[in-house]
Amino acid sequence: MRYFALFLYLYSIATSNAANDSHCYSIKSSDQKNFCLALVKKQDTYCYSIHEPDSKNLCLAQIKNQKSYCYSIKTSDIKNHCLAIQK
Repeated sequence: MRYFALFLYLYSIATSNAANDSHCYSIKSSDQKNFCLALVKKQDTYCYSIHEPDSKNLCLAQIKNQKSYCYSIKTSDIKNHCLAIQK
């Protein structure tokens, strides 16, 4: 669950008006860095570099704006978050 909280934090940073990719590059975890870069640059190619499956599907759902990726998420809290933020 701590991992999920960190991704929510990254999401809030990446979607803020002050977001810029230099902050993402300073993140040590490659999954978290790629999640951040995907959101800031709005490019799904970074999502495909995320190794953790739930995080990858959350990233893809957000970048592609497709709820279908949420249904592939195994962790119920992450799945519900994903479904809640999709239009």
